[in-house]
This record gives sequence, C-alpha cells and structure tokens, in this order.
Amino acid sequence: MPNERERLIELQKSQWQSLEKLCTSLSLDEWEVDTDCPTWTVKDCIAHLVGIEHRILGREVPDMPLDEMCHIRNEQGAKNEIDVVSRRAMTPAEVLEEFSEVNSERLKMLNGQLDFAAEADSPIGKGNVADQVSVRVFDCWVHEQDIRRAIGKQGNLLGLAAQHSYERMTSVMPFVVGKKAGAPERSSVRFKIYGESSFVVNIRVDEGRARLVKELSEPTIELEMDCEVFMCLCCGRWDPDKILSDRKVLIQGDRHLGISIVKNMNYMV
Repeated sequence: MPNERERLIELQKSQWQSLEKLCTSLSLDEWEVDTDCPTWTVKDCIAHLVGIEHRILGREVPDMPLDEMCHIRNEQGAKNEIDVVSRRAMTPAEVLEEFSEVNSERLKMLNGQLDFAAEADSPIGKGNVADQVSVRVFDCWVHEQDIRRAIGKQGNLLGLAAQHSYERMTSVMPFVVGKKAGAPERSSVRFKIYGESSFVVNIRVDEGRARLVKELSEPTIELEMDCEVFMCLCCGRWDPDKILSDRKVLIQGDRHLGISIVKNMNYMV
C-alpha cells in the first residue's frame, strides 16, 4: 500500500496539472462549447470536478431545485448536477481558480493521509482512500477527454493517467461480456484496441463466469476499435448504434453477440 499510495498521489497530481494546463489555454468561446455530457459545456465539466473535490473536502453544498432532470439517472447524478448548476453564474476564470484551490487543498489532504486502506466514500460508493483516488484520477481523465473532443484538441491519450483509466475500463469488460451481453458458456472475446493507446483484452466464459485471460487461440468474437471509440463506448459518450452504423468497430466471428457486446459496453449508467 505505501507504494500504491505514492503512485496514486502522483497520478492525481499530474492529472490535475494536465487539466489546469489545458484550461488555461482555452478561449472564452471554448469554455462554452457543448460536450458529450448531456447539457454540460466545457465549463460545466470543470465545475463538476470542482464540486466533487469540494464535497470530499467536507465543504457546504447548496440545497437547490433542479429544473432539468431528464438526463439524471440516480442520486449521484443529482449531486453532480447541483455542483454544476450552482456554478453556472461563475466566469471561466472563477471556476478555474476554484478548481486550482480545491485541488491544492485535496493534495494537502492526500499527502497527510498515510493510511490509504482507511474507509472513504467516493462517487461510486464506499471503499478505501485508494479506491477513492483511483476513481478521481479516472473521472478527471475522462472529463479532460470530453473537453478535448469538444474543442478539437486531442491529447493525454498516452501516459500513466491514460493507462490507469484504460485498465479501469478493461477490468469491467468481463461484466459487460458475461452479464450484460449474456455471452454463452465457452465463448470468448478479444478486444483489439489501437491508436495512441493500444492493447488487447481477452475474455473467456467458463463455468458461468466471464474472466480476463492472457491468451486466446481462436476467440468466438474479435472486436477491433481505436482507443477513443473504446473509451466513449465504455463511458456512454457515443451512441453504440451510430458507432456500429459508421463502422467504427470491426466485428469478426459471431456478429449477433458482437453487436450485443458493443451495445452494452456503457457500464456507467
């Protein structure tokens, strides 16, 4: 855990720095560009990240009604929306200043937290401090990618934060294949991901359970896509039907099951 603690703190610090560097380069028009997150602009994505760290710091959160609720699926989604809506009147400079301030305070908190096995809350539920930070690194990286796609400035798709985030997404693919898509016994799936980040994910269903495996000789299905498509499908950013119709995923083998897997890759609902 000591080495993991240092790794996670450095990851979180570097991811915050990457976001701050990106945001300081934005024009006023770019701050107002819509992202793939429903109703959220670039500024709203940063306001969301501010709000999460604000809550983890134990600071007071406003109690306010929400006018737009159709895109909110759960209690955490409502909290996220309050964090965003309560900062809509702020200027980009004010949001960025608060982002820098809460990140600085959170870094002090993390540096003072010696036991990363201690219980802690995160937006995905109870766990320990290590779980909390791991989720925060991932969330920050995903929203950086939301911003970059919106303004057309690709970057940070390769590196430690990207690797960490892709590993988190990869770890959920057995659940997608086995539970959500219902892959049958003895079937197998190979994801071939290419682009800035390239990797292979092998999954086999044995004894009613889908598991990650190192090798597959003849997979039932092979799904090939670039790393951005993989991320956007896993995080629910792009419509899988459009991805399939645009042929951004190459399916070899059992096409019916392959399509079902692609349509169920979004595990963040």
